Amino acid sequence: MPDRLRASPNFALSQSADGRSFVIGEVEPYPQYWLSDRERLLFALFGADGGMDVDAALEAMLRIEPAGSREEIAEAIADMREAEVLIAPEAELSRYGREMARDYLDHRPFPPAIAARIADLGGIGPETRVLDLAAGPGSLALELAKRTPHVTMMELSRGFVEAAQEEATCRGLQLETIHESCNRLAQVDGSFDVMTISQAIHWLDDVMLVKGVCRNLAEGGSFFVVHGSLTVLPQHPLSYILGDKTPLGDKKAGTFSDAVRPLYKRISLLFDALDAPDVDRHDPLHARQRGGQITGTRIDLFRQQRPIDENFARAFLSDSHISALGQDREGFWLDLRRRCNAACADDLFGWQEFALLHFQRGAERLDAADWVPLKAEQIGYPG
Repeated sequence: MPDRLRASPNFALSQSADGRSFVIGEVEPYPQYWLSDRERLLFALFGADGGMDVDAALEAMLRIEPAGSREEIAEAIADMREAEVLIAPEAELSRYGREMARDYLDHRPFPPAIAARIADLGGIGPETRVLDLAAGPGSLALELAKRTPHVTMMELSRGFVEAAQEEATCRGLQLETIHESCNRLAQVDGSFDVMTISQAIHWLDDVMLVKGVCRNLAEGGSFFVVHGSLTVLPQHPLSYILGDKTPLGDKKAGTFSDAVRPLYKRISLLFDALDAPDVDRHDPLHARQRGGQITGTRIDLFRQQRPIDENFARAFLSDSHISALGQDREGFWLDLRRRCNAACADDLFGWQEFALLHFQRGAERLDAADWVPLKAEQIGYPG
């Protein structure tokens, strides 16, 4: 156990109506742990800025609980540590860390063609204020930073934030960063002309996300959601792990547009509910201080053929994925490399499909039921 621990910011302390305390994770499947009185006090002690030394916490608890034993308190700390309710101060908060950042930037670049479409539809110019949410190591944020020096990215992974800052410096670009979960977007006090999130909305509590967008999107501003899907043929050497049916889960049958429509509808309904102008609120300055209501206005489809090889896999699969397979990390990557090396070059290609969902404050509405999917625009790699 580390000498110093902190309460994990991925868990919020709550209390039931009958006075029992628990912590609950802020992303699906929303893990929940009931706390004893001792564990509740420990969570508070380790919740101090920067955490607390374990020995100091033990001594503090012995003063609070004179009848308690050091061994029992140490066991409670160990249990909370195992549940990741307590973590080391320097611990990575995301399953994605610094070791993946370089592979992600090099081998999962955000398609410039889609970034250009965002810039065009969002009217991004030198004075445009942009916030990229759940930004990873900054692949999209860095593309947009070529067009305006007022780009901010918000990301939970400490390693990704550090990598994005270094990459911006290397490229001579201006990039502000917020190291925080996008579930706390409503706590950001800002006004942005363009807000984006790419292939990450499924990691977040979308109700909290939309609340934050409602609070921070400027009048006339645009919110873009990029949704993606990966396809490899059965003969692809990595179909066992990236194909339609794998130990990590089966891909839902149907076309890509079949998945895009309900996502667009869900986000549209959330904006209808949370940005409704005619609902009486305790706060009279609610959503109307930003101007018109946020509505969905457009969906664009893109298709990209690209190599799906070891490099892509290293930028896609985390240690958590490998652990879920019941394999050790070294053995997994050795086997994957062997499969790729044994394949011919043509068999290493696959397809990525992208949907660009455009929501705008005060725009004319496009209802999900009225959307007629057009043929996807073909873009090259990296696009």
